[in-house]
Amino acid sequence: MDDGPNIDLIVPRNEEMPDFYQTADQMGFHALWFTEKLFSQRRPKQGWSFVGGDGVNALPPAAAATSSIRLGTVPLGNADSILSFARETAELDILSRGRLSVGLSQYQWPDEGISDGPRPRIGVRLEETITILKRLWSEDEVSFKGNHNNLEKASIDVRPVQERGILLLVAGATSAAVNLAATLADGWVHPSGGIPYGAARGCDYVRQCAAKAGRDPDSLELGKIIYLSIDGSRFRAKARARERIAPLLQSFHDGYDVDNWCAFGKPAECAAFIQGFLDTGITTVMLCLVPTDVEHLERLHHEVLPLLK
Repeated sequence: MDDGPNIDLIVPRNEEMPDFYQTADQMGFHALWFTEKLFSQRRPKQGWSFVGGDGVNALPPAAAATSSIRLGTVPLGNADSILSFARETAELDILSRGRLSVGLSQYQWPDEGISDGPRPRIGVRLEETITILKRLWSEDEVSFKGNHNNLEKASIDVRPVQERGILLLVAGATSAAVNLAATLADGWVHPSGGIPYGAARGCDYVRQCAAKAGRDPDSLELGKIIYLSIDGSRFRAKARARERIAPLLQSFHDGYDVDNWCAFGKPAECAAFIQGFLDTGITTVMLCLVPTDVEHLERLHHEVLPLLK
């Protein structure tokens, strides 16, 4: 896969699957992302929460089982301290020998986007988080006064292995999220909902914002999350694949458009869906396989990926 797009995999955060990790590593996949709900542009159903540190806790066994594939996690909006998260991720980057990526989204905080008087707060906490993390990973002492974070000569006692710091990707369909991805972070991710037209507009906007800020647009990663279920049955392949994937998405979201936002069916159908996003300028496809197992991974590798241009 060296000559094609980056192909990432989203894996369940509550399970350890060393065989899956090792197979993905050996096949040359780009990254494993550990989270149950990655970079959503939609609010979860009432009563569902992504509180807990399992995404971070899953990384050490994956780091031990692999050697080259990148490892990604998503911090939680109610984390006790940005200092503790900065320290923990720096330690994980050391453990993984410089392979860690971190994903951020404004929807990780329930109150992000709620108006504060006449001015909305969309993106403010996200901007502060990106700024502080990058400074804590690279500076001896950090002082910062913001709307959500106040630090006075704060520091962490470890540094990431990666010379430029841990890779930060920002997801979201809002102009604030896209602008922050282009100007402060290392890339942008189009959420799991949506069609190629929306991804194309996002990619163009990221590149424009980056260029305006004096950054090289080609240095930024442009990602797209896709839920995928492959079925090679002669009869009812698409229906069978949809029956596997729909309950998962509908458990997370009300009104999730499975038929237009997910890839399912025979290998050629899945490849055509993915290709539609690659043609928009997406450089990294982040796939959540349903089910997530080695057999399905092998089908993806041998039957779907060779069909991509």
